[in-house]
Amino acid sequence: MLKQFAIFIFSLLFIFACNESKKVRLGRKNAVLSSIDSLSIDKTCASKKSNTFLDIDMDGLYVKEKEFSRRDNLQKIFKVNKLDKHQYRQFLEDSKEYYDFSDIRNRQKYFTISKETDSTSQLQYLVFKISEYEYVIANCTDTSLVPAVVTRQTKMSKKKRKQSTSNSVFFHPIQIAYYEKNIDTVQIRFAAKIQKSIYKTFKEHHLDHKLIEKLSNSLGGKISLNKLRRGDTLQFIYNQLSINGQFLDYGQVKALCIKTKKRKIYALDYFLKDDSSYQYVDADGKYFKTAFLKSPLQKGGNIVSRYNLHRFHPLLQVEKAHLGTDFAAPKGAPVIATASGIVEVAQFTQNNGNYVKIRHDKIYETQYLHMCRFAKGIRNGVRVSKGQVIGYVGSTGLATGPHVCYRFWKRGVQVDPLREKLNVLKQISKSHIESYMRHFASVKNALDAIHLR
Repeated sequence: MLKQFAIFIFSLLFIFACNESKKVRLGRKNAVLSSIDSLSIDKTCASKKSNTFLDIDMDGLYVKEKEFSRRDNLQKIFKVNKLDKHQYRQFLEDSKEYYDFSDIRNRQKYFTISKETDSTSQLQYLVFKISEYEYVIANCTDTSLVPAVVTRQTKMSKKKRKQSTSNSVFFHPIQIAYYEKNIDTVQIRFAAKIQKSIYKTFKEHHLDHKLIEKLSNSLGGKISLNKLRRGDTLQFIYNQLSINGQFLDYGQVKALCIKTKKRKIYALDYFLKDDSSYQYVDADGKYFKTAFLKSPLQKGGNIVSRYNLHRFHPLLQVEKAHLGTDFAAPKGAPVIATASGIVEVAQFTQNNGNYVKIRHDKIYETQYLHMCRFAKGIRNGVRVSKGQVIGYVGSTGLATGPHVCYRFWKRGVQVDPLREKLNVLKQISKSHIESYMRHFASVKNALDAIHLR
């Protein structure tokens, strides 16, 4: 009997031990599963090892998208992210050529990229989105130290005079970079018969009115598209710009044909070798080019200082030739190209601030100074149309207030645009007309082949 009782007790202990072992194994399994789940949650915040964000290797890094509120400013963002005032000042100075960060807008997006652990978060990059495809990146990973001179003024107790003392402090420098996404260009062909008006026709086919402005610019303002009536036909080929398949903007108009009851009008985008420029040319080889716009401002603007070889400079306090024409306007007002051409320079310099220089042909160039920032897509080598926004009024560089200094170059020499006779019509030279006519025949066939919608 005792032997049977002992066997019974041993069996109970064995079963109890097995259950406890099973619980331990299940507990360990659940712990492993929970740790795996936590890792998977973390990975949703960080990119995979092979992924990058704006060409930044995201291995072990976390990116967070944020936006400026009404109460935010750049200095506050730097302070929140534990960046000191010396780094802030350096960032403002080094980023001026890309963007005027004193003009931060509500809801403007920025990103923090950091290396995080359970207890710490270390900022690696601060990224500011300035357009749909342009970013300014502040690399905060530099651990070297550079000096910053701090000047303090103290009062002497007896003489009551101020005395300046300079102390050197050290900070970690920030590396500034400009990033631009790749823009894809697709050629689009469109043709339609006007029903009520050109605006209603474009609206029916989900085309923006900005495209109408581009078509009008290709005609040099000689023909108004608003005068098209019911039954008139419009055929054109243009470039459409996109990023990763998402529409960005309308590009260059390559060719255009207007058919009315009375006439046919063709305008072709053509590179003129003898003029070293792109121009819109008609069926006979004549340019659609007209006179330059009188003002570089979209809404006119008042002239506050004219071209003057003996002007007294308000900042330098010396007599110095003023080789431009100053147009006053509020900060942020759009600055436009006064004629079509190719951007030769779009950069920041100490005196000119943010400026753009455009070559129009072998003879003429124009320059636009002191802008607070450039318009999207404005960079060296880009083509711009007459009336296209290239930047925004500011006071960067050597300027007393917000304005645009408009400079006009003729054969490499700055001249007064208000005294120039610019309404001179041209046409393709005899040595190149035959080549153009072959090109025209090819493009005409392409336009005529577009089916009406």
